[in-house]
Amino acid sequence: MTKVLLATIYTHYSIIAMSNGYSINEVILLVDKEPNETMQKNIQLVDDTLGTIMKIKKVPTDLYNIVDIATKSVEIIDSIPEKDQLYIDITSGRKPKSLGLLFAAYARAKRITKICYVTEDTKQIIKLPKMNYAINATQKELLEIIAKDKDITALQIADKLNITKGIVYRYIKELIEFDALEKDGETMMLSDFGRILVL
Repeated sequence: MTKVLLATIYTHYSIIAMSNGYSINEVILLVDKEPNETMQKNIQLVDDTLGTIMKIKKVPTDLYNIVDIATKSVEIIDSIPEKDQLYIDITSGRKPKSLGLLFAAYARAKRITKICYVTEDTKQIIKLPKMNYAINATQKELLEIIAKDKDITALQIADKLNITKGIVYRYIKELIEFDALEKDGETMMLSDFGRILVL
């Protein structure tokens, strides 16, 4: 079994603390597509400190596109063997990058061992809750259908899902309240959060 750390990076201290605290064997860093000088310096510090004892992989991601970051993070999580333990560090990096990684961890909560944040002053590892999204399989299917055809009607959705039109309307209302779905007249579209929910 391998212990894998998936982390955002801007500074290096949380990655070192998590690696030591949980006996990590492999690190995957979400780096900016065009890292600035500070990030490059800290990536080099992680390489110099940990690179001789473990595998360190860097995955370029967008700086501010939360859905793209979450999508890339889910792909990484899905690529890690089931037998391995996966730790998430959202400490460092820009907030959208940390949020994208956090949302991905929620989308794959069953695969995650721990989600953590490391304090800058004391280097204390704070464990965050492993929450998951409160939608059922049919609601997720409904979102997937709307993602493919935003002009689809409730009746067409009911036919595709083999449920009543009333249940479709209830699910649409709940998904709008949940901020997963947006409606403009009769046109429905997934919000950024809705796009994350179907990952």
